[in-house]
Amino acid sequence: MASPPYRLIHKNDIEWIIELWHRIHGGDPVPEKVREMDQRQVQVALTQVIQQLAAHLPAEKAKAVNAALGH
Repeated sequence: MASPPYRLIHKNDIEWIIELWHRIHGGDPVPEKVREMDQRQVQVALTQVIQQLAAHLPAEKAKAVNAALGH
């Protein structure tokens, strides 16, 4: 995909600033950690978050959440 020609004369407007950002940084990529996570890693991370939140529940409910997660 060819990029549009450079504008050598410009106004300091928002369009020019965004274009400059894209030319310097190559667009708006997703952060590396998010991009590299596969479905299994997402499941593990979500399970850990749920377990940590469940620790703040009353004991019976925390036990039920952990049982539902298979732990």
